[in-house]
Amino acid sequence: MGSFRIANRYAKSLIGLAKEKGELESTFNDIKSIDNAFEQSRDLRTLFKSPIIPTDKKLAIAEKLFKGKSSDLVYQFMVLLIKKGRESHFHDVVNSFIEQYNVLQGITPVKLISAVKLDSGLVQTMVSKLKAKEFLKEVELVEEVDEELLGGFILKYNDKMIDGSVRRRLHELAAIIEDNTYIKKYS
Repeated sequence: MGSFRIANRYAKSLIGLAKEKGELESTFNDIKSIDNAFEQSRDLRTLFKSPIIPTDKKLAIAEKLFKGKSSDLVYQFMVLLIKKGRESHFHDVVNSFIEQYNVLQGITPVKLISAVKLDSGLVQTMVSKLKAKEFLKEVELVEEVDEELLGGFILKYNDKMIDGSVRRRLHELAAIIEDNTYIKKYS
C-alpha cells in the first residue's frame, strides 16, 4: 500500500476518534507539536525510520518523549503506529491529518510569495478579496519572500495559483520575442 493511502487512512481514523471524544483541537495541537519535534531533530527522524532499531526501543523512546506531554489519544496513536510498523509514515499522517482538519474547519491554506515583505494592510486587502471571490470561510496565510520574483506576487491555494510576478511577465515577453511570428520574413 502506498504511503499516501496509509497516511490518509490513519489520519482519517485519528480525526474521527478525536471528533468522537471531543478532543479535535487538542489532538490537532499535539500532533503538530510532535511533528515539529521530528522536524527539528534529524536523529529522531532517522531513528524512527530505521528498520534496524527494534520496536520495543522505539516504544521506549516514544514513551520518554511524548507520554504525559501530549494527550493520551495522541500518545496511544503513536504507539499504534510503532506497533504496526508505520512510524516511518508519521510525517505523512500528520500532513494528511492537517489537510482533513482544515477541510472540517473550513480553513484554506494560502501561500503568498512576494519579492519583498508586503505591508500588512495590503496583505489583508488581498486576503479579503480572495475570500470574497472564492467564497472561502477562513484563510491560513503563510507569507514568503523570494527576491527572484523581481516584483509582484504569487498566490497559491486549493491547487490554484495566481502569478502576478514580474519574473513571469519577463518570461512571457522573452517567449514572444523568441517566437518572432510578428516579423515578416523576406526571402
